[in-house]
Amino acid sequence: METRYVHTLKARCRRAGRCQKGAAALEFAIVAPLVFIVIFLSLEMAFMLVADATLDRAASRIARESKIMERDEGFGTQDCHDMVMGILEDTLSIWGDRRGLYADAKLYKPGEDNSFKSKDDPDYKDKIVCDLGNAGDMVVFRVGFERPGMTGLISLMGLDVLQFERTVIIQNEP
Repeated sequence: METRYVHTLKARCRRAGRCQKGAAALEFAIVAPLVFIVIFLSLEMAFMLVADATLDRAASRIARESKIMERDEGFGTQDCHDMVMGILEDTLSIWGDRRGLYADAKLYKPGEDNSFKSKDDPDYKDKIVCDLGNAGDMVVFRVGFERPGMTGLISLMGLDVLQFERTVIIQNEP
């Protein structure tokens, strides 16, 4: 009697195995797109973090170089603009071409609107003036760049361009 039960159980297991044909392919078809989306989003986030850290390094270098130039006699606004754009191009060359880079500076005035014009504003001018203000005044630098996403997944989500931006404030020395 027990052997008949075991034989019937084995037959049921074999039939159940035949009914599972194609189940692995179906499971893969359901899970694979999700896995690929997670992988591409992880890559996109990693690229964004590295690009942001690179821009942060460029902004710090610009602030340091402008303080050095401020102490030197005889530098003009064109020299300053060229210096800032040169640092941006050197530091950020892996993330985009010259057209995507922008930088500007302004004198900080307490109690007033100290915001910068949008880069998309038709009146926007990409001009750095380092010799702003007098001793003790604060100068605000804004540097940034735009670039499309790295993997293309961001474009599918409706974002055509990623914008990275940093603002650095320095104080003119007495």
